[in-house]
Amino acid sequence: GCWEGTKACADQPAGVFTNILNLSLTQAIVPSCLKTSIIIPVPKKPSPDTLNDYRPVALTPIIMKCFERLVLKYIQDCLPSNLDPYQFAYQNNRSTEDAIAIALHVALNHLEHSGSYVMMLFVDYSSPFNTIIPDILIKKLLEMGLSSHICCWIKDFLTNRPQTVRIGSYFPPLLLSALALHRVVC
Repeated sequence: GCWEGTKACADQPAGVFTNILNLSLTQAIVPSCLKTSIIIPVPKKPSPDTLNDYRPVALTPIIMKCFERLVLKYIQDCLPSNLDPYQFAYQNNRSTEDAIAIALHVALNHLEHSGSYVMMLFVDYSSPFNTIIPDILIKKLLEMGLSSHICCWIKDFLTNRPQTVRIGSYFPPLLLSALALHRVVC
């Protein structure tokens, strides 16, 4: 099928894409064309009635998705292994099920003591990445030991992101995301 054909000719563009990524990382600049997103509204239910019945899905260039995975792997290898043991999100081989299992284990062990009780609060942050503040993220990554150069690349990746919403065949003009309001200082 299509995948086999793509794999067969992968060597052809690999050098070009490697050069693009290396140049982007060296300059700590992500080309605008690779940060551009097309937002499409995807219905959450069969017959949507209101805007809240849609989930915004951002379509970004596939090559940028590949670059993101490579940079993520690099970052994971650089960050210390002494992250909070109760950090479950975005960790390899950890999930929300693990978080629930640990919480239940701790609670049940505590309840074995006479007269004890347990109160739990579960919070689901909706759309956490829609509210990211690049300056705070970069500060935390620097504190964790990530190189300032990669942090500058991440900040450039997160800011000044052109996007548009596609509704059917209608494409309004590109706008910069709200994150563009943050000043890039690297």
